[in-house]
Amino acid sequence: MKKFLLLSAIMAVAISSQAQGTFIKGERKIDLTVGIGMVDYAYKPLATFDQHFGMEWGIARIADKVTIGVGFAVNNTYGGKYQNLVIGQYDYKYYRTTTGSMYSFITNKWSSINDQQQITRKGEGSADADIAREDVNALVTVSFHFTPIPKLDTYLKMGCGVGCMTYIIGNYRNEQGFKSENVNNHMEDKYTDITTRYYYNDLDHTQWSSFDPKVVPAIATYVGATYYLTNQWGIEAQFGLISANLNDDYPNSYSMFAIGATYKF
Repeated sequence: MKKFLLLSAIMAVAISSQAQGTFIKGERKIDLTVGIGMVDYAYKPLATFDQHFGMEWGIARIADKVTIGVGFAVNNTYGGKYQNLVIGQYDYKYYRTTTGSMYSFITNKWSSINDQQQITRKGEGSADADIAREDVNALVTVSFHFTPIPKLDTYLKMGCGVGCMTYIIGNYRNEQGFKSENVNNHMEDKYTDITTRYYYNDLDHTQWSSFDPKVVPAIATYVGATYYLTNQWGIEAQFGLISANLNDDYPNSYSMFAIGATYKF
């Protein structure tokens, strides 16, 4: 009976110590998650694929129940893809060469020809293209951790920092307003033996319209939960405003749900 009571007391102490917090003061943890979000376009929101890396340190306890953590997070989102018309401009030079010989009735002799002309081409055209949004940001974070049952860490995390909004344009197609020629023309008769050569391609020199990157404020406010499979490794789920880049000129981007892994040390 005494052995049973002693064993029960030991188990109770062990459970109690676990319930005090799976993330406690003095510990560190790393999170790596992937998830989904959206770019809030005016006509309709479009989905993004998101990646998140975070690290935090447990620095204090509140009433021996809640652990305060501070850290940082780096977030990347890509997607929100749509198709649109883009404009391309070209301004370049190419050379036209003429070589050979020609008979002169004035001198009654053949004379050689070796001529090179520099020709300027300038203009613009259009094409259909895929346009995708990419956002990155870096945040300083503060979190409040609570353990309702052993091995389960729940938390509220908030952050603020700086981000960058960019657009990636590619897969140009249905080009209009551009020309190209590759000429190697040989003309020969009784009094002429001349070859003309030139090559140009407007698309080789086209500068497509683009978006300027925007440096913007970034924030986060979300809840998360980590279930520890071992003393160090756990599975992670996050929901809320995991990260957001905010700006008046470009549509805002929001990361809203993510899952992944946690390592505590």
